Amino acid sequence: MKEVARALVTASANIREGERVLIFGSPRDMELLGDIAIEVMKAGGQALISVWTDTLGRRSFDEVPERYDSLAPALNIGLINTFDTQIAVDIGESEDLFAGVPPSRFVARNAAAAPATEAFRNRGVRLVSLGNGLYPTPTLARRLGVSITELEANFWRGVGSTTVQANGEKLRQAFAAGTTVSITHPNGTNLTFQAKGRPVAISDGTLKHGPATPGVAPLTWLPAGEFQIAPVPGTAEGKIVVDRLLWNGVTITGLTLDVSKGKVVQMSASSNLQGLKQRYDAAGPGKDVFASIDIGFNPDISLPLNTGAIVWMSAGAVAFFVGDNTLIGGENHSEFSFSAQQGGTTVRIDGKPIILNGRLQ
Repeated sequence: MKEVARALVTASANIREGERVLIFGSPRDMELLGDIAIEVMKAGGQALISVWTDTLGRRSFDEVPERYDSLAPALNIGLINTFDTQIAVDIGESEDLFAGVPPSRFVARNAAAAPATEAFRNRGVRLVSLGNGLYPTPTLARRLGVSITELEANFWRGVGSTTVQANGEKLRQAFAAGTTVSITHPNGTNLTFQAKGRPVAISDGTLKHGPATPGVAPLTWLPAGEFQIAPVPGTAEGKIVVDRLLWNGVTITGLTLDVSKGKVVQMSASSNLQGLKQRYDAAGPGKDVFASIDIGFNPDISLPLNTGAIVWMSAGAVAFFVGDNTLIGGENHSEFSFSAQQGGTTVRIDGKPIILNGRLQ
């Protein structure tokens, strides 16, 4: 864990003398959080540790009155304005943590948090996150259908991958040279959009000092290996089909999104759509925008796809985002977003495949 902490602080976050760093995670990982704090101090930075748990997250809905959901995020904005960098370790261990919480409460909290999100984006706070939805837990191992030992091996191998930066640059060049993106899958997915001139967000496990890509927040997740791009507004056309999507502990099967002029115009599923549809219906403006795609490019992750869980960085996997896309250079501000992933997809740029049947070319 000391080696992991050192890598997070030096190679990933690139902490410099005088920087103020907020470290947060779960009491489960208190030793690791402490190691990170020591490494920050060894680099000449100042560190503060904050902890949270799944249980507290649920209790914040069950025990805190609904009228406080719309409180202005003064403390969060204060932290954003105080700290230069944040280093996070995933805390989630439950698939159905917020099952049964009224959608209106999420709408109110997300809308109230908008000024904090804007402050985070404007100040350019740098964020390194360890976990990326893949932090080894028995719950996730069961979902993926693998042993906890296999999940742990994949996770740490992916964290230490040495090839992701080259793969990310290869995707950057491919998109920079093209105009029209098409995405197909035997399950019925057939989507096109324009990408010429759009900024890209690449999570390759490192954050560099200096000018960032305009509109793209300086964020990276470990295990790394993700390429994100938002389409030219209004250009997405076609259909997205996702075999399985996990939503609040329930598996939605056959999720289908019909997209026209850059927006979702119809949503259906073979089963279990109710929870997602209720949240979507309650959401505010911008909820229907086809926001972006996320392409995984880490070859050291070998875990099942299409289980409902998202393995973001798996090489050749494609995830679809709907809703807000402002952290990756998009223009759509929304309190709502959701994502779903599909393996075995083919992605072409101007007819040339960059992913063929789920394999990076």
